[in-house]
Amino acid sequence: MSEDGVLSPLGYLTNKDIQQIQQRLPIPLNQKTSDVMLGWCSVAANKMTLDYFDNNVKLASPPACKLSVMLPVAPDDNEISVALHSLLKEFAFNRKTHNIDLTDLIGTHGERIGVVFMVHRNIDNIRPSLIQMAHEIHSQLIQKMLQNELNTLKKSYKDQLKIKEREIKQLDQKLIQLRNENSKLEKQMLFQQSHDIATKMLNRSGLENALSVSLNSNTIVEGDAYISVILIQITNGERIQARIGCDGFDQLLRQFEQQVNLCTSSIHHIARISTTELALATTVPSLDEKFLPDLCHQLSHVARQGFMHNGQEVHLHVFMGVANSYHTNNSSQLINYAFQAAIACKESGSLVNTFTQADQQEQKEFNQLEHYLLQAVRNDDLILHFQPKVDLKTNRWVGAEVLLRWKHPILGDISNEALIHMAEQNGLIVEVGYFVLRNAIDRASEWIEIAPEFCLSVNVSAKQICSPDFATKVSNLLKQNELPASNLEFELTESCLVSNFDTAKRNIETLKKQGVKFALDDFGTGYASFNYLKKLPFDAIKIDKEFLANILHSSQDRAIFRSIVNIANKLDKQIVVEGVETSEQHAFVADERCDIGQGYFYARPMSRDIFESQLSKQYPAPKQFIIR
Repeated sequence: MSEDGVLSPLGYLTNKDIQQIQQRLPIPLNQKTSDVMLGWCSVAANKMTLDYFDNNVKLASPPACKLSVMLPVAPDDNEISVALHSLLKEFAFNRKTHNIDLTDLIGTHGERIGVVFMVHRNIDNIRPSLIQMAHEIHSQLIQKMLQNELNTLKKSYKDQLKIKEREIKQLDQKLIQLRNENSKLEKQMLFQQSHDIATKMLNRSGLENALSVSLNSNTIVEGDAYISVILIQITNGERIQARIGCDGFDQLLRQFEQQVNLCTSSIHHIARISTTELALATTVPSLDEKFLPDLCHQLSHVARQGFMHNGQEVHLHVFMGVANSYHTNNSSQLINYAFQAAIACKESGSLVNTFTQADQQEQKEFNQLEHYLLQAVRNDDLILHFQPKVDLKTNRWVGAEVLLRWKHPILGDISNEALIHMAEQNGLIVEVGYFVLRNAIDRASEWIEIAPEFCLSVNVSAKQICSPDFATKVSNLLKQNELPASNLEFELTESCLVSNFDTAKRNIETLKKQGVKFALDDFGTGYASFNYLKKLPFDAIKIDKEFLANILHSSQDRAIFRSIVNIANKLDKQIVVEGVETSEQHAFVADERCDIGQGYFYARPMSRDIFESQLSKQYPAPKQFIIR
């Protein structure tokens, strides 16, 4: 409120107007309760109405003035002043009418309480009733307002509840989806743990679990039947895989499984326990002696019949090892027995071999020997012996072959052949081979100080030469020991080249470029000796001692020997003859233009110290001349 008056959205009320109004009021202006304001408004309106009629309108009887007043819920002085000003303006606008309808819009914000009452000359007599009526209306309107607010809140709550219910429903659906996905992933994980992914067959773990259940069944426990595991080794599997790829080979194995299931219902489980090995489990009636032989014959027939891949017919060459549950009730051991039977079958050349009690005892001894060998490799307990190679023209030592020996306190002396065979069977051949290679290069680096062109020959296994990092390992050892590559030679047999020819060829060519020499060992005993001479850069061939054993008594052996020598000379290959044991044999090989001889006639394999002493005699140090 300013000094001159009050400015409101409904008009301007001067201080003079307010003072005049205040003089007419029975109560102070600043009281703010609803009942007082209602009375105050009523009295003020009544007085102003009567004064106006007394001064301006002459009527026979007092007029009935209908007044509509809107009171705010929480009014203040300013709002009351504005309301009165509005009443005056409305009254002045309708001054020519007998029935005056005064509608007041008090306030410009919020929700308003409506009060309707009649204004007349004796309004003071009904003031208490008006106040009570205003209280009742006010209370009812408050209740209505609260009810509206409550309804609004209820509606809002219901709307929010529906939204939350929809959200919860969506979350439930998402949770169900996640549970289903999780369950699916768990099933996939369980499947992958027990199955070969490529073929969907059981893997070794899955087969062991299935066998454990079968071994504990009542039929097996009571002795009415026994469980047999047939391990199938596909001997040409790696070559097939190299030719048609991994996926193609996997498809062949699935075809094999389908054909097996079609030809017999006796197989309970088929598992892929390695890349080229399958294992089949079946229940054999105890009294049926023909069951297993017939089943193995059927499996062999399925393998031989051939499978189609991209229009090509592929045949599987297999060996089968059989193990029966009366030797063990342990599923893992049963598979191992079948594996051992398959190895023996492969070595003997038979199609099927069954694990026996004697094999079981032999396996125990082999396991013990394997343990000893592993300790010997790790403790450097193996010993290198050296057998000289002799130049047939000068009778001088020009090299030596490295041979492995093992002197065990319990087992005694174990030969090179027995050690290599054992290492190949138990998977230690790479460790054993690296032990030999490392120590041989170390010896050669010392001996070249005595004989600069002396060459040390090391036998290499198939796993070594087919290892992708073999050439790198050899190169590193040569650099570490500062040994020229030309002082090292590797002897390879045909069997070393069969499993992975491409990798072997890469290693040979890589090392050959560095100066390492290569010799084809046991030449003439295999089917592809001449073919390998053509495909690989061999420096020498070693004619097997079998050709020399009867050379003096067999014209046929002499003819074969001479043919090999002629071919080697034409191919410009060095010829090494091993197994020379007599002077007559020495004379023969020397006359046949061979280059190097090796055998007991020249020297037996000897320890490092003895060999080094003899080598010094072969290559005596130059005499020192003292000038006086």
